[in-house]
Amino acid sequence: MSIFDQFIFQCYQKLLLPLLSILLSSEQIKQLKEIIFATFIGVLGLIAIAFWSLFLASIISFLSGTGLERLFTSALSGILIGSLALSMGLLTAFYYYMRRTKTSLEFLDIRFPTWHDLFYVFFGLVVLFLILLIFGAIFEYFGAETTSHSVENLIYSNPKIMLLLIPISLFLVGPLEELLYRNIIQKSLYSSFSPVGSILISSIIFSAVHISAYSGDALLQNPLPVLNALFVIFILSVIIGFVYYQTKNLVTAALLHGIYDSIIFAAFYVNTTTGAAATIPSLFLF
Repeated sequence: MSIFDQFIFQCYQKLLLPLLSILLSSEQIKQLKEIIFATFIGVLGLIAIAFWSLFLASIISFLSGTGLERLFTSALSGILIGSLALSMGLLTAFYYYMRRTKTSLEFLDIRFPTWHDLFYVFFGLVVLFLILLIFGAIFEYFGAETTSHSVENLIYSNPKIMLLLIPISLFLVGPLEELLYRNIIQKSLYSSFSPVGSILISSIIFSAVHISAYSGDALLQNPLPVLNALFVIFILSVIIGFVYYQTKNLVTAALLHGIYDSIIFAAFYVNTTTGAAATIPSLFLF
């Protein structure tokens, strides 16, 4: 146990636990601890992504002599650095969880998908896009605004980047986000919560960590569009959580997530390059 872990443990034992024992039952304390730890792992992934993004960009900037601002505003370098940082960040949080909890790799639900699993992938895709269309219609009817994913600012300058984002979604973003937020966070909550509770809590954490991707500078100025977007992400996350629970297969959730994002990018590419009727209400990516 590190010095930091020892400090946190002592604070918990001597300060927080006596107070919680008065207010909550032992089962409620256990559930609260699970929620706090799951939230910590989810936020750790976000912090680690930010760290790796700055670290990688600094190295590339030093070696190439290119300024950091130019690296992050360039579509290609921004996407590549962001994708690599996301991969390293999520794996960092995953590694910390596995080591901190002494969990073996047998905990991972990785197996070749069956026809039953593929049915749930198809079912999930249909439901995800129905939800996207329904919320798009609701927001349009009430004149409600939403923010789009920050990646939209990069791809407008070079739509061909979306063709690169399709394999990135399938082989990096989908699998690694589902590894951390479904196979680790959601599954770890099963011991203290019902399946429904575990799906809802993990989806709240999942949507919350996307706040940086959807807020930009708009959160403090006008938070409602950001909250609208995050609520949609929460609903979409619940569907993936349900599919993961039903199939007990990380590959199924990863396929559903990756294919969903890929279809969004493909539709957006067609819409921006040809003007065809492939309009989507917003870039609700996750």
